[in-house]
Amino acid sequence: MNENNKIIIFLVSIPVIAIIIIFFILRVNFAPSFSPAEQKVLTFTDEHTPKLTERKSLSVGSLKSPINLTQSRESEFPKTSLAEIVPPPAIGEKRVSFILVNQKRKFAIIDGKLVHEGDKMDNHSIARIEKDKILLKNREGEKWLKLD
Repeated sequence: MNENNKIIIFLVSIPVIAIIIIFFILRVNFAPSFSPAEQKVLTFTDEHTPKLTERKSLSVGSLKSPINLTQSRESEFPKTSLAEIVPPPAIGEKRVSFILVNQKRKFAIIDGKLVHEGDKMDNHSIARIEKDKILLKNREGEKWLKLD
């Protein structure tokens, strides 16, 4: 037998074997093995359920919160004022509250104002914004502001 005949016989035998296997599988009867509860679910129809023609309204009395919120007394508050605990920044001192530096943008919030590199603020220029500080420049020199 030459090489071509072997290839042809091999290629023809694969579909023939597949057809024989499919034929035997189709002849076998597979009985589903469901439990009685599963069989009941399979045979369910809505005819067995009672029809609701009228819905009764529910009246709810008072609902009590599961969380007990006790009122705090003034004696629990500290006697010192907030200004004494955290003093305000010095006059003329700028305060940096937020800095964002990523590949596309660099901006910060100084004294509640949004600034970018190159912006002017009072008599200063925002020269550089880094991840934790900002460089301010003016005629008098440079000054670094650190993030609070």
